[in-house]
Amino acid sequence: MIYSKADIDSVMDYLGSFTMPHFDDSERSQYLNFSLDRFLKTLELFPRDIDENSRVLELGSSPYFMSLLIKKSRKCQLDFANFFGKDRHAVNKELLTSEKYNERHSFTFKHFNVEKDVFPYRNDSYDLVLFCEIIEHLTVDPVHSLVQINRILKDGGYVIITTPNVLRYENILKLILGENIHDHYSGYGAYGRHNREYTPRELRRLIEGLGFRVVRLYTKVTGSIHIDAFSIKRFRGLIQLLTTRNRGSNIFLLAQKVSGADGTYPRWLFESMHDSARKKK
Repeated sequence: MIYSKADIDSVMDYLGSFTMPHFDDSERSQYLNFSLDRFLKTLELFPRDIDENSRVLELGSSPYFMSLLIKKSRKCQLDFANFFGKDRHAVNKELLTSEKYNERHSFTFKHFNVEKDVFPYRNDSYDLVLFCEIIEHLTVDPVHSLVQINRILKDGGYVIITTPNVLRYENILKLILGENIHDHYSGYGAYGRHNREYTPRELRRLIEGLGFRVVRLYTKVTGSIHIDAFSIKRFRGLIQLLTTRNRGSNIFLLAQKVSGADGTYPRWLFESMHDSARKKK
């Protein structure tokens, strides 16, 4: 779907009007400006059979931009989950208010670590799980998260995954220019940075090995491209070549559960593991 500038400006104004206590407004605004295009493309991945009777879980929902868009444009029963570290206080509720649009939204969420904890939900309880911009932050075990997602999804249920594409053409151009493509260290700790980014092929192999069938998988340039004008002019022909296939900045994936997941750790992704540890218990 192609959005007009007026549509984008309207969505930006709506989301930007909300205030959220205990959150850095400047950082939140920068995140919205960079990510809005990705939010809209993620909405387009929603399966058509998700309706008002469908249960949808959004993992890593804070700062709730995607949550607000879903509530505004999709009919479903929406639950939320976050992880803010071990010292998180017991009250797992946050309130967003917009004076301009006269709206108040209370978000009650479960608090747990998706790569270490058993998800606090029953088997076969959700029709769709959103796992957006999370897998690249995991430090040890992406398999655990996907096994848990598989477990809580109903047969035929869906997962939406979005994540930065390590093959994006900015990365390739940076390497040619002698620049580092790895993420900065973060003041938010290990989970505040990208610890392992994926190629589209890797993400497909990982998800298909854990009980899912890929319905849709593509890459798309989203957000802003931070390459200086001189480099763009100098390497214009190379950039055109690099943007022809699977070089978009983000991977967008929709997959459907077709079987359970035994939690086998693929050898192409893990190393220095004893054979007894290669299968998730």
